[in-house]
Amino acid sequence: MKTRALILVIAAALLAGCGSSPISSSRLTWHSCDGRFKCATLLVPVSYSHPQGEAIPLSLIELPASRPHPIADIVLNPGGPGGPGVQFLEQAWGDFPASLRARFTLVSFDPRGVGSSQPLQCLTPAGIEANAALNPAPRTPKQIAAVVSGAKAFVHGCEQNASTAFLSSMSTANNARDMDRLRAALGQKQLTYVGYSYGTYLGTVYAEMFPKHIRAMVFDGAVDTALDAEAAGSQQAAGFETDLHDFFKWCGACLGDVSPAKPYAALFSRFERGHTIPADLRPPLGATTVTYGVALRGVLAALYSKSTWPILREALSSAQGGDGSYLAALAYSLSGLTDNGSFSNIVSAGFATSCLDSPAPRTIHRFERLAAQLSKSAPDFGAAEAWWGLPCLYWPIRSKAHAGAAHAPGAPPILVVGSTGDPATPYAWAQALARQLPRATLLTRTGPGHTAYRSSSCIRRWVDRYLETLKMPSAGTVCPSD
Repeated sequence: MKTRALILVIAAALLAGCGSSPISSSRLTWHSCDGRFKCATLLVPVSYSHPQGEAIPLSLIELPASRPHPIADIVLNPGGPGGPGVQFLEQAWGDFPASLRARFTLVSFDPRGVGSSQPLQCLTPAGIEANAALNPAPRTPKQIAAVVSGAKAFVHGCEQNASTAFLSSMSTANNARDMDRLRAALGQKQLTYVGYSYGTYLGTVYAEMFPKHIRAMVFDGAVDTALDAEAAGSQQAAGFETDLHDFFKWCGACLGDVSPAKPYAALFSRFERGHTIPADLRPPLGATTVTYGVALRGVLAALYSKSTWPILREALSSAQGGDGSYLAALAYSLSGLTDNGSFSNIVSAGFATSCLDSPAPRTIHRFERLAAQLSKSAPDFGAAEAWWGLPCLYWPIRSKAHAGAAHAPGAPPILVVGSTGDPATPYAWAQALARQLPRATLLTRTGPGHTAYRSSSCIRRWVDRYLETLKMPSAGTVCPSD
């Protein structure tokens, strides 16, 4: 899940010139960190086929319950894949009501290869900038050759900075095994879990592997595991396309026309033809250039939450006037730029995980055909969505995973939360996952934006009630956005 608070902070700051075997809870040594939190590390094997071999230290963080004798620990995952859970809890703890924080200890972790857990970094900061600047929808042989070169350079950087064994280990299945070790190390007989966005995929895989180890699970912004990469990309592109036009309706005549769709199309037509505009950002980036790739990333970043639509309005208006600073700020937040000017490794870790989780098209010609197909159904984002996974074509380890409906036989009731206007994980995915899981209940939020817990007090009440009492909302319950 893209943290909307992080995008807001970055956009403002840049313009001013973060099948396992049981392990005893005594193995975790907690120490105070960052004021109210406690931190620890947990060793997990690189390979679960050789559990006594090389180990990886996972970074953990917890916010202890404010009352004695809490109900349980809630393990949180922000999604991504590649989202750092430690940073997430440090930034988002206040979004959880005090009543919940009184009854539960909140726990999160950086998955293997993410954040502080032996991070995989495939690109230098300059490489991240260059990667973001690539044409997201190449058409000519020269454009395609440049994108292929960029994808190969990215993969080469990964191979230079990590062993094949480590790259082979960065699957969601291994993250689920790690999470079961974490459950045991926390002294929890059963896991209480809240996953957002791709964190719902992690939760689903965990439920398939360890159904008897679950106390409660909440999936907010659900991923439909039955979809292959091409079908998921097609539906996600359509989701962002719809969200962009919802933004146009909200924006009104904000770009100097009765319909902002016309000036937007004119602006991006110039970007597609190679037009660039300057941007002046906070060091270490400083002066930079907004290309078509950077501009489109900026728009995508702002569409994750309606709260960032005012920033997108300002960004597009400024871009019309020749200043790309807001668009660049948003774009680089999507590439992992933090408020201290450094880059997280969310892009590197995200590809390392997604390339193992879902097979990519096997030829460059299939990418071309898919881009042509999706550009018809989603003209603004379809081609970019198709080309997004190109590094997986050159990934050194072939994915052994395959799309399939979730089953999780023996798992307790799971609460699936979906939003009708979610662009990144379309509402149809939540509906499908709730049908697939044998004892799941679908809870719906109406309105735009990715994930629901932090944008609807009604959703929070139902989720918190379920976590505390294990009582589900009635089937068909619908909540408004705040």
